[in-house]
Amino acid sequence: MPANRHTVNTKLVLTDSVVERLQDPSLRVMIYCTSESALLPYAKADVAFPHQIEIKVNLDEVKSSLRGLKNKPGTTRPADITNLVRKRGGYENSIVTTYALTQKKFSLLVNLVRQHSVEELVGRLKRGKHTTKEQVIREMISKAQDTDIVATSTVMSLKCPISTLRIDLPCRSTICSHNQCFDASSFLQMQEQAPTWTCPVCNKIILFEALAVDQYVNDILSASPKSVEQVTIEPNGTWSQNTKPASPQRPNGATYNNSDDDDLVEIKGMRVTSLKSEAVSTPSALVRTPPLSSREPSTASAGSRQTGSKRSIEQVIDLTFSDDEDDEPIRAPKRQTTLNSLNSVPDSRSQTNGLNSGPTSLPPMNTSNPGWSGYSNNV
Repeated sequence: MPANRHTVNTKLVLTDSVVERLQDPSLRVMIYCTSESALLPYAKADVAFPHQIEIKVNLDEVKSSLRGLKNKPGTTRPADITNLVRKRGGYENSIVTTYALTQKKFSLLVNLVRQHSVEELVGRLKRGKHTTKEQVIREMISKAQDTDIVATSTVMSLKCPISTLRIDLPCRSTICSHNQCFDASSFLQMQEQAPTWTCPVCNKIILFEALAVDQYVNDILSASPKSVEQVTIEPNGTWSQNTKPASPQRPNGATYNNSDDDDLVEIKGMRVTSLKSEAVSTPSALVRTPPLSSREPSTASAGSRQTGSKRSIEQVIDLTFSDDEDDEPIRAPKRQTTLNSLNSVPDSRSQTNGLNSGPTSLPPMNTSNPGWSGYSNNV
């Protein structure tokens, strides 16, 4: 078959009896496809569609996923076209199949099938085959008596390996040699999404007809509380619960916590106290200035005031020093300029305004800095 694009037109005509049977919602019209060379009646074949395929029924595209799991043949579900078919006797329904990029031969057919729900299949398992408790214990004792095998106790999980939840209905295939079970409902739901039909414990190919409820594990689930996740199985068939060590508790009943929340709270409290002391002490040091009446133009008093002012500058710097970047720094140079002016006789204007500073100039902007040029380009 060439690898280019091909289209196949098919007509589907429903009889009056089939149309009447389609009133049952459990009956569905599905398209099956396989790549087997010879499709014989009642022969088993894996459902597989071409990788590039498009199916339209009465000009409506089939939205079903026609791809299975990668490198796992037989995991593709058939396409359900029940809602796209005209349910009238003698009406010719048009099925257009377009495929490409394949050199295999495929066979396509339409079947009328009955769809069973997961709840219905679980009910059939409960009423169907069971593996008795005595049979399971006999198998354990037979394996323990083997001279070539050293039998020891094993740990069995009560959680389903598929859903990781506690098993509700334990089942396993009759061809499996392990005692670990899986939940029947979770297994059937997984097959409904991707029909692999493999055991989740040993990966053997199993069939629905080979599934059986394990009464030995079912009795363990009934006798143990729901909080128990594992049990220890002895070679003679006896079992015991696995209890986890309880977490250490404080005398008041609370559990220990290794987090450092308490240390963080203490550091935060110390930080807030330091900030409050700074906020209270800073304004008092800045506002305190000598009164106008005490500013005499004498050298001795000026020297003494200058000495006292220097000590106040050091106090201001020490008190306002903080590691917090959000606090606004104190401009010490301006204060130093004002204090230096006390050596000279201030005029009335400088005493009234409280500042005696001339015009200041800013340093020229360095336009040759490459960082400025790059920032301007970005803006």
